[in-house]
Amino acid sequence: MKRAQPSFLNAVENSVDRRRRPRPISRIRLETLLADDRQSCVSLPHGSTMPLATAAVLDEVFEEQYEPDDAVVETKEEETVKVCLRLRPYTKMGGRMSIKIKENTLIARCQGENQSSSEKHYTFSNVFEENVSQAEVYDCCIRPTIRPTLGEPGATFLTYGTSGSGKTYTLLGNEGQPGIVPRSIEQIYEELYDHISIDPSLKMECMKPIPLSDESVLDELRKLQTIKTRLGQGCKESQNIISDTIQSQHQFQPLDMGDKRVFIWISFVEIYNENVYDLLNLDGDYGKRKPMKVLSNDGNAYIKGLSTLYAGTKEDAYNLLQYGLQSATYGATDVNSNSSRSHSIFTVTVITHSVSTQRISQSVYKFCDLAGSERLKKTGTFGDRLKEAQKINTSLLVLGRCLETVHKNQKTKKVHDLVPVRDSKLTMIIQSALLGKEPMTMIVNVYPTEEFYDENLNVLNFSSIAKQIVISKQPKIMKASHSTRYSFFLSQAMGSPSSKIDTNQLLVEYEHLKHENDRLIAEAEQKNAEIDCLQKKLVIQEFQLRNELTDNFQQHFATMEESFQQRIQSAQELAILPFKHQLASLEKKLKSKEQTIMEMEDEQDDYERKLKAYEEELNKYRLQQSRVRRLSV
Repeated sequence: MKRAQPSFLNAVENSVDRRRRPRPISRIRLETLLADDRQSCVSLPHGSTMPLATAAVLDEVFEEQYEPDDAVVETKEEETVKVCLRLRPYTKMGGRMSIKIKENTLIARCQGENQSSSEKHYTFSNVFEENVSQAEVYDCCIRPTIRPTLGEPGATFLTYGTSGSGKTYTLLGNEGQPGIVPRSIEQIYEELYDHISIDPSLKMECMKPIPLSDESVLDELRKLQTIKTRLGQGCKESQNIISDTIQSQHQFQPLDMGDKRVFIWISFVEIYNENVYDLLNLDGDYGKRKPMKVLSNDGNAYIKGLSTLYAGTKEDAYNLLQYGLQSATYGATDVNSNSSRSHSIFTVTVITHSVSTQRISQSVYKFCDLAGSERLKKTGTFGDRLKEAQKINTSLLVLGRCLETVHKNQKTKKVHDLVPVRDSKLTMIIQSALLGKEPMTMIVNVYPTEEFYDENLNVLNFSSIAKQIVISKQPKIMKASHSTRYSFFLSQAMGSPSSKIDTNQLLVEYEHLKHENDRLIAEAEQKNAEIDCLQKKLVIQEFQLRNELTDNFQQHFATMEESFQQRIQSAQELAILPFKHQLASLEKKLKSKEQTIMEMEDEQDDYERKLKAYEEELNKYRLQQSRVRRLSV
């Protein structure tokens, strides 16, 4: 029998689905079928009574079967932007901004003005006064958010405030009071200590996991060694002091992660004059560095060609941090002698790989040290410093516009405005936090002086907008299951004269299918356990095989080395042999020459003796001749 061809002229009847199968006009629950005689419906065909609990379960099953066609939305808890306020200790002489702290609310009022008109209230997640330590700030704001073992996407941490308000101190600190970044490094490495891989064999590129070859692994390790060589041994003592200080203030316990392996990669960039520069670049020179492009993939930003280096130990992480800070841009103004002239972003990427399930997840933690907003009249900037201040204020203005747009979109149900994340490189890089894909924590630093009253109010207004933003993750949509075949079966049962008997048969079949489902679930669990056991055995066998191969190769190489040594020795002997013969013949010639020389020397001696004898005879002859002449005269 041929299937009927669909017609685009005649509409399909409502009682037929897209596959030409009949279905009920309206969805009817089982309760309507059993409304007339419920007791007879729940009774079994042979007169045995069915438990009420089974009927209740059956009602729930049929209710789930007839869920609406619309998707079931799984609601999650909404997370707000966590905004914390930190006050810098006031040390200068002069007017102090009048503030009050009441729980987590700051009440600001400038001295000399009407209290009712100038008093403003700002609510924060936490308020830290001047005497609060770095450890307390970290425990309240940062430590609960760093959870790389739970498979979360990560988090973004911002320090915001005016120039000279203590942002860099909060983020980095010093040897005696380390900041957020060193404490985060200690927490990550101490909690994941037993699972961090020494070799960088897995890396994320363009939001995709890529296993590295042996040459790439050696290249990454070579880069780390280059950084250690350039830093020298002077930084090691400072790192040990910072680590000991943090360990004494926090108790980080190692986490049990089973068979998971962890790979930690670090990158460090700065945004200077709206250009992104790589602070961990080992190839280029500071004066010739090139700006980099910021790209986006599904709302997740990444920087093309960014140097992401592996940090297998916390010492490596400290070295990368120190090396990047040496390349960052700083300058002096009238407000701050060592002012950050760029936004710096220190990123720690934690990749988790499960050996048994082969699942890979990553958590990206961004630590952003935002440059301080400035007023030109008070900072006294000009020339390059003026250009830097203009770029800094522009990027912070775009960040404020993004937060205002997000807040406005959450308040209204109308058409939402587009969040202008592309108007600044800063907002492009942290757009995943602004778009609600990861939590964001902002630490607002305020220097409560009357001189910076207007600037502090702008900072507080900015933070109040951020505090009201609700960042909710995208809900996971699960489509409700529906069965057209069951609809057809139910319509046939409703139209049959023996609908009650068919319903009882349905109940019996449901019980049978329920037991069969339980049996299959148990069997599946058993198979999964067997698979896990086999995977573990496979890992052990692979380890043993690798050891055997290594031993065999070592023996083979030892044998080859011995044979090569023998061959080299024989080759040396063969090469020396003709020279030995030549040397022997030359020695013989030398001896004959020496003998000839000795004979010639003997002949020379004889000739000399004869010459002396001839000279003596000649002298005698001359004497005789002289005597003869005298006598003749």
